[in-house]
Amino acid sequence: MRILVDMLTPKQVLFLGELSERLEDAGHRVIRVTRDFPETLQLLRIKKIKARIIGAHRQTLEGKLQESLRRTAKLARLMRNLGVDLVVAYPSVEAARSAFGLSVPYYCASDSPHAEAVSRLTIPLAAKLFSPAVIPKEEWIRYGIAPSNIIQYNALDPYVWVRKAKPEPKMTQKLGLEPNSRVVTLRLEESFAAYLMKTSGDWRDLAVRIVKELLRRGCETKIVVLPRYRQQYEAFRDLRRKVIIPKTPVLGSALLASTSVFIGGGGTMTAEAALMGVPTISYFPAGPTRVESYLEEKGLLTRLTDPESIAEQTVSWLNDEAFQADNRTRAQELLRSMEDPLKVIVDNINQ
Repeated sequence: MRILVDMLTPKQVLFLGELSERLEDAGHRVIRVTRDFPETLQLLRIKKIKARIIGAHRQTLEGKLQESLRRTAKLARLMRNLGVDLVVAYPSVEAARSAFGLSVPYYCASDSPHAEAVSRLTIPLAAKLFSPAVIPKEEWIRYGIAPSNIIQYNALDPYVWVRKAKPEPKMTQKLGLEPNSRVVTLRLEESFAAYLMKTSGDWRDLAVRIVKELLRRGCETKIVVLPRYRQQYEAFRDLRRKVIIPKTPVLGSALLASTSVFIGGGGTMTAEAALMGVPTISYFPAGPTRVESYLEEKGLLTRLTDPESIAEQTVSWLNDEAFQADNRTRAQELLRSMEDPLKVIVDNINQ
């Protein structure tokens, strides 16, 4: 078959990028597409994946709407011209709408029912939805998909890439990290995602306050900060000499392999860290998500939302080598119990 794979975010590059390779190995022709979003394009280059750039990411509601309309028209034209037989993507409004309009099956993968806006526009149009079994089907049925069209797998999505994660000495050396140094990695939230734009609270400067609290406590460790947007970089302007902000793209899983404690405002890298056995704190503003709750039940994640508690817990974990070793062991056991999500999807497509 001719299968179009739409990759919009870094997470989708990691998951769908490998899926597309397996589809090619199975004899299918794969057309990879993406959009102009810096982090996504950077990761595509790191992973040496070639994809057609169609459309761009926007940061305002009106901008998202207008760009989505333009991208849908371009994507539909491409699908028609190439005679696409199947579309595979995470919740992509443009891919779902184009596929539906051209009567092409749309297979969707998602672990984020909390992303209401995009789910409402995509899940009802999915011929199949692939999702972790830890997310009850009811979470998806409310969006209008039939239970029989939901395929669950016994794994979390980051299983696909964290099982092969390992340190990259050249990358860590470039960041100024010593081989055995203690490292705290902080990943900022997806502040311009639709599911966060209307979330109330004082979370927008929380990452800066966390770092300041760690520094105030004299935390003897390297602090690596991973912003997503220019505005987030600017927020750390006064702290740039006290923390490490990579100037070039880094592979998240490789950095996590050298991380002592992880603090996350988003979802994907938080789950990555937890599954890799890195002591993990989540301050996700719209949480807890189903995935977070599952990892918290397994003792691999702690939810905290105030800088003082986050800093206190971070320092405690940094000084507790026994806990860190036990955490890694429990994460490895959990990973071994999971199945390969990509095999589930490929098998369904081949059938």
